[in-house]
Amino acid sequence: MCIIIYNFRKILKSLKKIIKLNNYFFIFNFFFKKKFLYKNNNFFLYFKNSFKKKIINKNFSILYFLKNNGNIHSCIRTCYLFKIISVIKKKNHKYINSYYQNIFFVKNIFFFLLYFKKKKLIIGLSINSNIDLKKINNNINFVIFIGNEKKSFIKLFYKKFDLILKIETYCKKSLNVSVVNAITLHYLL
Repeated sequence: MCIIIYNFRKILKSLKKIIKLNNYFFIFNFFFKKKFLYKNNNFFLYFKNSFKKKIINKNFSILYFLKNNGNIHSCIRTCYLFKIISVIKKKNHKYINSYYQNIFFVKNIFFFLLYFKKKKLIIGLSINSNIDLKKINNNINFVIFIGNEKKSFIKLFYKKFDLILKIETYCKKSLNVSVVNAITLHYLL
């Protein structure tokens, strides 16, 4: 007897929503059965939530728009010193040294931005802003967007920022990206 299922994707999505937690638990228990014995879902939920809290309570510096590998590496090092997670394009995965463990590789930055929009203060940097970086007292977790070396952000991202700050300089030209990253992290932390 053969059963034909036409809407297989829809059925899978509905099943996935219903038994998602139990699947995680059984798979997790299957792989770690010999070392650890997780007898109930509560301990697994605690383990999963503690991992999420470690990541969600961190600050992020988004280096997604950078193209020069030297600038990306120097920004990663400054983020490592300040204990901040760097967010980079998935394409740059081959060129980045994975010695530092504070790196996220993201395919689509817009969805990353929408996810953290409700949970964190999203800060953009621009020369044309009226708010000075030194005047901000920050006690909230934040996400900093560092722009491209030559171009700034797309207008779509400017609408999503909660704050747009500027670094006061004596010249009208923009600073180097790694210098901007270090100055903003110094003042915001």
